[in-house]
Amino acid sequence: MTDITEMPPTDPTVNAPFPGLRGRILVFIVAYEAQKHIAGVLDRVPRELWSDPDLHFLVIDDASTDRSANIAAEWASQRGIRNLTALRNPINQGYGGNQKLGYRLAVAAGFEFVILLHGDGQYAPELLPQFIDTWKTENADVILGSRMHSIQSARAGGMRWYKVAGNRFLTGVQNRLTGKKLSEYHTGYRGYATRFLRAVPFEVNTNEFHFDTEILLQAFHVGAKVVEFPIPTHYGDEVCRVPHMAYAKNVILSTVQYKLHRFGLMCSLKYRHLEPLRYRDKTSAMFTSHRLALNELAKAKPTNVLDLGCGPGFVAKECEKLGARVTGVDAYEPLAGMMSEFHHANLEQDTLPADIFDYDAVLLLDVIEHLADPERFLLDLRNGSQATGEVRTAPTVIISTPNIAFAGIRLNLLFGRFSYAERGILDITHKRLFTKWTLLRTLRDCGYRIDKYVPVPAPFEAVMPGATGRLLGRISNVLANVWPSMFAFQSLVVCRPLPGVHQLVSQSERHMVQNAA
Repeated sequence: MTDITEMPPTDPTVNAPFPGLRGRILVFIVAYEAQKHIAGVLDRVPRELWSDPDLHFLVIDDASTDRSANIAAEWASQRGIRNLTALRNPINQGYGGNQKLGYRLAVAAGFEFVILLHGDGQYAPELLPQFIDTWKTENADVILGSRMHSIQSARAGGMRWYKVAGNRFLTGVQNRLTGKKLSEYHTGYRGYATRFLRAVPFEVNTNEFHFDTEILLQAFHVGAKVVEFPIPTHYGDEVCRVPHMAYAKNVILSTVQYKLHRFGLMCSLKYRHLEPLRYRDKTSAMFTSHRLALNELAKAKPTNVLDLGCGPGFVAKECEKLGARVTGVDAYEPLAGMMSEFHHANLEQDTLPADIFDYDAVLLLDVIEHLADPERFLLDLRNGSQATGEVRTAPTVIISTPNIAFAGIRLNLLFGRFSYAERGILDITHKRLFTKWTLLRTLRDCGYRIDKYVPVPAPFEAVMPGATGRLLGRISNVLANVWPSMFAFQSLVVCRPLPGVHQLVSQSERHMVQNAA
């Protein structure tokens, strides 16, 4: 699980809190055309909370045409309540937009926990102490008050049968897509730790009603601790403003997009760069470039390996298990204990702190696509060598890079779609991409002798652990070997560098021409 307390906060757009907002816990009441209910909601808040110095109540009326904000302020004034602030938006922000405003104010004012309460009386204010106790005892990042722990309870509270069925259906689909086991995704009674709100870009979420779904998906993405507890259902005379079919469609689309982002098939600003460990361990899955590269290394039996762009060091660790001493080079520190030696260097800007001809094998796994000029880099690997050994001595170089001509990319282009992703072929950090043939031609032109081409199938097992992933991986492997230029997800090449300039010159025969007298 991600420790979101260690994640960098989003850049705040509000630098100073609204005057009067102070405390540890904010009860944030969203209201729209709620003048019939808002006073009743405030009446039902447990009395001891109004005198708690750790609590503050914030009512934001989203540009209602009625007196919702005025009634809330008058209610507090008549009772001498000092920990309530009532605001009215000059322009309607939408259900999601109104939440964004409240959460940004909570973060800027230094609150530690925010409870979302609706001003129409649908959710019980009497349960506020339970939210607070759950946050304190569970140290949760997200707390959900679930109405769907029991269908009988939901129906007894006035929830119509079609809403029960729709809620259960959507929750079931979302659980299947996310791999979670929540009883309800669609409750509006929620609590968020502000450490979680600081860790996710909630302000790029929708302003519509499915904001609740998107922020919950962000919680899943960063490994936030989500806790549910049952709450009673209540439907009275409040007006439901949720457009049911549009809401259901948006919920499904948002969850599918989240799943595609997790697979690396698209990139959404809602989830981009939130994972603390960007590169996952792919060495154990059967048909990944890392596993296939390790298979080739096992055949070569090197004693010392240079891992350029070593990342966290997952491949290096497996190489060391094979008996090789690994030297890693990367712009970022690897995980501890992964390799024998490490050099900090930016492969695109710095002089390489190692000579490839001093090693038996060199790894360039998922590296050249991140370089603006991979041809110059490949040439410099050879020509930068100061080795003076036999010209015939050359390391085994294993290179992997995505295949831009993969069938999935072609199909998307056929329908006019081109979407960057956080991982995969269209990783948004990639600068140069190759087909099978352009990669082989580039390597030959840059002075590398091709020993072997290995098509790498789509890494289903790496993103779908289990029997289904393994089966799809085997099918993909067959297709990749039958038609690599179409079905290979990546290309893996085993090659050897030809001698560099220094080697050739140092070992050249010298024939001196004598000038005539």
